[in-house]
Amino acid sequence: MAEPTQTNNGADGLAEGPEGDTPMSFFDHLGELRRRITRAFIALVLGAVIAYAFIDHITAFMWIPFGEAWDSAGMEGQPTLLNLAALDVILTDIWVALFAGLFMAAPVVFYQLWMFIAPGLYNQEKRLVVPFVATSAVMFVAGAAFCYYVVLPIATEFFLTYGQQKNVGLGDVVVKTAYTYADYASYVMKMLFGFGIMFEMPLAVFFLSKAGIITYVTLLRHWKIAILLITIASAVLTPPDPVTIWLMGIPMTALYFVSVVVAYVVSKPQVEAMRRLEAELAAAPPDAGDDDE
Repeated sequence: MAEPTQTNNGADGLAEGPEGDTPMSFFDHLGELRRRITRAFIALVLGAVIAYAFIDHITAFMWIPFGEAWDSAGMEGQPTLLNLAALDVILTDIWVALFAGLFMAAPVVFYQLWMFIAPGLYNQEKRLVVPFVATSAVMFVAGAAFCYYVVLPIATEFFLTYGQQKNVGLGDVVVKTAYTYADYASYVMKMLFGFGIMFEMPLAVFFLSKAGIITYVTLLRHWKIAILLITIASAVLTPPDPVTIWLMGIPMTALYFVSVVVAYVVSKPQVEAMRRLEAELAAAPPDAGDDDE
């Protein structure tokens, strides 16, 4: 009598591969996607509520680069942000709280993303969930920190200084540069988010190389196209001015070539194996049928 077969799920209860999982229908996938999005949304809302409770501390932290740039640009008086509408401050604080909530919810969001794609992965790939979530969160925060401590002071000082230079030769007309509360908050959030996404590039390349989708050869071959796409992405992810585009484009280009190194380390064995196979096929003798002809 044959013994019943059992699926080896491993010590952690995960199937050895996609073939060991129960196939999901299209509507099952939609239901799973809805659950993952709902959980990520709940984490975002909770993060935003917590952030709004400390909104004064968060906005004070956001204004620090502005104050430093104000002093460096030699502006007169106390650093000033204008409020042009009664509800601007309230609405801006809500948006800032949502943005801060996104930062706090980032690990949960990345985890939900991973768990949505995990059923289609092998057991060995599923064990990357913790490194993936941790590295994604760290890289996102690192990009935002680079923007906050390096890029924002430089960009803000440039705009304030450029406005001061417009006074030259205008006679009695005086040009003063001023940010509104809402505009500066929007500017900071776009910059922080853009740089956070940008710093995910090496991680994305790592997984794409691991999956065999791209290699370092592909990245080096198409680097000119990559520079063009980086410029377009910089214009989309930052305020539409040349200074911030370059301030994002230059580090993003550097990260692209860092990603090439990452792809080289990951995909080098695969590329060498393909080259050996091509060499063997080229050196193989022709078929006997070709000789008869």
